[in-house]
Amino acid sequence: MSERQRANLRHGASRTARPGAAGERASWRTRLGRYVLSVGGIEPRKGSVDLVRAVALLRRTHPDVALVVAGGETLFDHRAYRASFDAVAQQLGVEPVVLGTVEHERLPALVAAASAVGFLSTREGFGLAAMEALAAGAPLVARDLPVLREVLGDAAVLVDGPEAAAAALARVLDEAPAERERRGLAGRGRASRCSWERAAEQHWAWYEGLGP
Repeated sequence: MSERQRANLRHGASRTARPGAAGERASWRTRLGRYVLSVGGIEPRKGSVDLVRAVALLRRTHPDVALVVAGGETLFDHRAYRASFDAVAQQLGVEPVVLGTVEHERLPALVAAASAVGFLSTREGFGLAAMEALAAGAPLVARDLPVLREVLGDAAVLVDGPEAAAAALARVLDEAPAERERRGLAGRGRASRCSWERAAEQHWAWYEGLGP
């Protein structure tokens, strides 16, 4: 692989450590306060209703924590599910901040500024949003799916439902700074082993091995 090809692959890497990123993270925190972030919109596959239930339970002990949802609409019609999501949120006293589509340049800081990322998908092929959370050093609470167990390992807290998610979110929100830093380093280390560059290099080597 040429150096130019390597550079193109690195171009899409997380920008949470670039100059100005600290100010961008502070801007999100000023606007949103402490928040649990969900990336990917509101839909059945994302387990959005389960996350609302988890945050409602969390707010019994952490009433200042908001639920923030980033992500646009899909090609599928999820209006009935969205109505259910809104009804459950209202019933439980949760007022989600639904940002919709967030500009590509602003998303890394939004993820990095989160007090925790909730990823309660009911099915996933890989979990890109979860991996972005690890790359940003954000605490990650995810549903215990086989694929996420394989991809995320022990860098995430894996749970089996809203009650367990609420308890896990409370734990990571109350972590001592040293433990939070350790978790962040573990997450970044895990994410670095799943980079686009490494994936491309492995594909490149495999194709070259096929011969003419």
